[in-house]
Amino acid sequence: MKKMLAILLALIMVFTLVACSVDGETEDSKKAEDAVPAADAEATPDAEEEKAEDASSKPEATASSEDIFVGISINALDAINNQKIFELMQAKCEAAGFKYSATNANGDAVQQSTDIENLVQMGCNYIVVLNGDTDGLTGAVQEAASKGVKVINVESGYIDGISAYFAKNDFALGAAMYMILASEMGYQGQIICTGHTGHPAIRARVDVQEAMLKEYTGIEMVTFVSTGYPGTTELAYNGCETALQQYPDVKSIWCTFDLEALGAAQACEDLGMKDVKIVGADAELDVLYMIKEGKYVVATSVADLEATTDDVVATINELHETGTTAMFHEMPFTMITKDNVDKYIAETEAYLEKN
Repeated sequence: MKKMLAILLALIMVFTLVACSVDGETEDSKKAEDAVPAADAEATPDAEEEKAEDASSKPEATASSEDIFVGISINALDAINNQKIFELMQAKCEAAGFKYSATNANGDAVQQSTDIENLVQMGCNYIVVLNGDTDGLTGAVQEAASKGVKVINVESGYIDGISAYFAKNDFALGAAMYMILASEMGYQGQIICTGHTGHPAIRARVDVQEAMLKEYTGIEMVTFVSTGYPGTTELAYNGCETALQQYPDVKSIWCTFDLEALGAAQACEDLGMKDVKIVGADAELDVLYMIKEGKYVVATSVADLEATTDDVVATINELHETGTTAMFHEMPFTMITKDNVDKYIAETEAYLEKN
C-alpha cells in the first residue's frame, strides 16, 4: 500500500510539474468557409429558449463580447462526452454573446487541421480545439497563433503557441482506474490492456498502465490490444476476442476509455467469460448500465463539462480584456462505480432524451 501511495503521488507530481512548466455529429465536417456562423443563423424563439436552458450557468456577456468570434473545432462526436462538450461549448458561447462557428472532423486529424485553417480564414480571433491529436494539429495550431489567433486546447495536448490548455489529470485518473481493477483482481492474475497513441489523454493512461504493472508484480499483462480512430469499439472487440481465446485465465481488461470497454465487454459476452472485470472512462450509457447490473464493467469516469466550458468562456473573456491568462486549467473528474452510478444514468438518459 505504501508503494501504491508513493507511485500515485509521484504520478500526480509529474503531471503538476509538467503543467507548471508550460504556464507563462452535428453534420459531417464541412469546410469552415462554407459553414454559416452559428450565432448568425436565424433561430426560432423555441430554439433560443432551449439553448438558453442548456447553458445552465450562463457566463455574463462583456462589453467587448461582440468583438469575439470563436471557432470551435472538434475531432469527432463518437463518444457521448464529445457530443456533450461540443454542444455545451456552442451554448455557452451564445449565452456569452460571442459570434461562433463550429466544425466536426469526424475523427480525421487532417480534416481537423483544415477546419482550423478555414476558421482562421473566416476571421475567428479565438479557436477552441476539442479532443484533437497533438501531433496531427501542431502545424495548423501554430500557424493560427502566428496570425494572432488565441488558441485554447481542450484535451488536445500542449502545443507551443497556444494561449491556454485544459486537461484532466490523466495520470491520477489512470491510477484510480488501476486501483479499482487491481482490487477486484485481488492484486494478482492475468490482465489485458487496451489503448492507442493517437490522443494525449490516452497516451498518459497507457503510461500509467506500464508504471502500475511494474509496481504490482502479481499482476501480469499478457497482451496489449492496440485500438484507434475510427472503429475503436470494433478494434477492441477483435483484439480482446483473440487475446481471451489465447489466454483463457485472464481476470481483467484495463481499457483506457469506454469505447474500448464496450468492445471488450462484447468479446467477453460472446465467449461466455462472465467473470472478467473491466474498467473504462467517459461514462457511455451502456457502460453505466453494465456497472449498475454488475456485468463486466466495474468503473468508469466522467469529467465536469459544465465547469470546463464555463472556464473556457471565462478564459476567452480574460484574454480579450487583458491579453493574458493562466496557461494550465485542470478539468475535474469523478470516478463512477456501483455506489454512485444511478445519478449518472439519470443524467445521461435525460440528456439523450433531450437530444
